[in-house]
Amino acid sequence: MEKILVATDLSAGSTSAIHFAYKLSQLKGATLIIVHVYHLLKPKSWRPHRFENYRQVRRDFILTKLNKFLDRIFSNIEAPAVNFEIDLQMNPNTVTTILRCVSKHKCTCICHGIQGGGRLKKTIGATANKLIAKSPVPVISVPSFYKTKTIYSICYASDMTNYQKEIKKIVEFVKTLNFEIKLLHIVSPREIMLKATLLEARLFKRIGVAVKVKYALRTSTNTLIEDIDLAVRKIRPSLVVFFINKSKHYLNPILSASTIYELSRLRKIPILTYKK
Repeated sequence: MEKILVATDLSAGSTSAIHFAYKLSQLKGATLIIVHVYHLLKPKSWRPHRFENYRQVRRDFILTKLNKFLDRIFSNIEAPAVNFEIDLQMNPNTVTTILRCVSKHKCTCICHGIQGGGRLKKTIGATANKLIAKSPVPVISVPSFYKTKTIYSICYASDMTNYQKEIKKIVEFVKTLNFEIKLLHIVSPREIMLKATLLEARLFKRIGVAVKVKYALRTSTNTLIEDIDLAVRKIRPSLVVFFINKSKHYLNPILSASTIYELSRLRKIPILTYKK
């Protein structure tokens, strides 16, 4: 059975990620692996056995808190029942621990909240970017204020450099799911593109799946990510897909809580990222 890892810091901001992961797990028939990473500092004056006793008591307390947190979330979800496992980890490195859990449980993707609360509030953007840059599997970043909706369409924002190979990964991700796939490309002033209908026919012939192609013109006043945001606002998908180069990570304005401007649409919907 497929497994989806969802990471939580027990804040209200991570609730949306759990809701989204649950929706996706139901569509895919997958098991949720719910991971919470915490860390305890050992006082220098404490002997090992005292800290070990404290560690166990604290672990039991956090596990109880996590179960109550999940009960509040899942109590509002009607049938079918939620199929999930809990993996509680003590480690100072959140990102590394999450990635180890991905390997241990053989998860096919990671789902996590962005712009969350709790003690990770100031570093949630950094954590999100590190996860995306280092993860061997796709990462879904869900805004903390995302309202749970039916997942019905995907917008693949492409630079067209390797779109045929990349879109096959998207098709693999949504296999058996009745999702509408749209390919969005922001066209620069001097760029010559194949007619949308011809590209749609070519893609259908090669991958056997209908893909709707949408072009939008690049503007001189906006950044690339702002132009993508404007185009996505018109398309209104359930999920946006990016293939990112970790050395040129242009999702920082979306994932960072300290951005200097607001992206009206991309900040409201989940973002699925793959590494190029």
